[in-house]
Amino acid sequence: MSNGTILVTGGCGFIGTHTIVQLIQASYDVVVVDNNVNSTPKSLDRVREILTDEGTTLTPTSLINHKVDMCDLEALTAIFETYGKGFFSSCIHFAGLKAVGESISLPLLYYQNNLICTMNLLSLMDTYECRSLVFSSSATVYGAATTMPITEATPTGEGITNAYGRTKYMIEGILGDFGKSKEGTAPWSITILR
Repeated sequence: MSNGTILVTGGCGFIGTHTIVQLIQASYDVVVVDNNVNSTPKSLDRVREILTDEGTTLTPTSLINHKVDMCDLEALTAIFETYGKGFFSSCIHFAGLKAVGESISLPLLYYQNNLICTMNLLSLMDTYECRSLVFSSSATVYGAATTMPITEATPTGEGITNAYGRTKYMIEGILGDFGKSKEGTAPWSITILR
């Protein structure tokens, strides 16, 4: 018996695949959305092998993968439409470009990809009644922190040296504004992990 279905964006990547193993072991079904720019769908074959080797029984709905670019609103909408309102109990958002050096040489690509895919996701989650989000941010949002160790109380946004870090910082701000806009309406849960 499934505890629900979790949408995992960027699920074919390193952190995504490790998270998927834990989710399925905890009796959740998983739907992956990944454009495979930084990953390969073969990683999900390895996830299935690990789970099978550990004795986890997989069903046809345990792990479903969709190769979709989240900046393509029409394609992402089709995924949500396939499953319908209220189908996803939560979303874990790992998707995004992530190479610091590349983000310095191609900043517009990072701003376009990371911000648009997140805004498309939020809009569709709201429309399709998935109101629980875990966002994978980054320690780069702390920029040039002046005290160590860095903790959750360390100020963010100062001295960020690359577009990748700035996109993560901007997305955290977008999520804060979005969450505030939903106060007093249908309850949302937004968690930011760094």
